[in-house]
Formats: sequence, structure tokens, C-alpha cells
Amino acid sequence: MIDKVVNMIFSLDSLRKAVTAEVHMYDSIARIMADDESSKIACTIWCEEDGWRGWNIKEDGRYYFHDIPEHTLGDVMNEVMS
Repeated sequence: MIDKVVNMIFSLDSLRKAVTAEVHMYDSIARIMADDESSKIACTIWCEEDGWRGWNIKEDGRYYFHDIPEHTLGDVMNEVMS
């Protein structure tokens, strides 16, 4: 049953690319989180339909996710990086 679902998903080119991109994103985050030096500077900012969002790892090691949509890239950077 699982093989049938996987084959169906990967037979559609756009869906296969989307799934692969999602997997690569999570692999990238896992690599950053596993590396002490990289995790000190880890930050991601992206735009969705209703505004900009982002996440950052604070200097004390806490993970901060800003899920309130901001209107500009600068606004979300100020929130995430402060």
C-alpha cells in the first residue's frame, strides 16, 4: 500500500519536486542544529501570502519562532534578530 502511494506521489513532477525540496529543507535544518557554531547564527526568514515570518536561535540557545505576519522584510528581521 505504501509503495502505491509513494509511486503515485512521485509520478507527478511538481509534487515530487515539492516533497524533495521539503526533505532537503529539514535535512539542512538538522545539520545546522547539530553543529554548535552554525546553530549560533542560524536564522530563516520567508514570505507567505499574509506577510513575512522567521525563526532564529537566540544567544542563550533558545529557539525563537516569529509567527505573526509582518508587512516588510525589515520588520520581521528586527523581530527575529533582536
